[in-house]
Amino acid sequence: MRHPVTRALVALLVVGSVAFALLVGRAEPTPDLSRGVDGIGAWLHALTDECATVERGDDFTGFAGPVRSKVYAPFIAEWGTCAKPPYERLGLLVLKPGLEQAWRTALANGEVRGDPDLAFGDGFALTGSIGMEYIGLKRLECTPAACSLIEIKHH
Repeated sequence: MRHPVTRALVALLVVGSVAFALLVGRAEPTPDLSRGVDGIGAWLHALTDECATVERGDDFTGFAGPVRSKVYAPFIAEWGTCAKPPYERLGLLVLKPGLEQAWRTALANGEVRGDPDLAFGDGFALTGSIGMEYIGLKRLECTPAACSLIEIKHH
């Protein structure tokens, strides 16, 4: 009789610890965007102990490709990359206003399909998708008429 109770208590402890870790991870402050991509990198490093070195980018088209660059580049104030497994080069983007409208326009014109492949925070985005739900980032779902920020669900 004691073993099922012990197992149940251990299971509750594990579930509670995971839930607490997720809540604490989501409760972390946002990056200091006054520091640009260095602020994003420092924020990621504080959360994950990765992304210790940020490299400033100079060829966004070479990094993102011509279609993404055409839509994203006018709305990027600064960008860089860092290593954060599983990404050798995770893109760190400080955003300017207007990306949602540009995406909707490109969608309506048939230049792009689906949604932007970025994970969004408040005023910034990352190019990765794996694990971004654990740090409170969202994905942008768009139609030609509107875009909405949606919680990223864990798979």
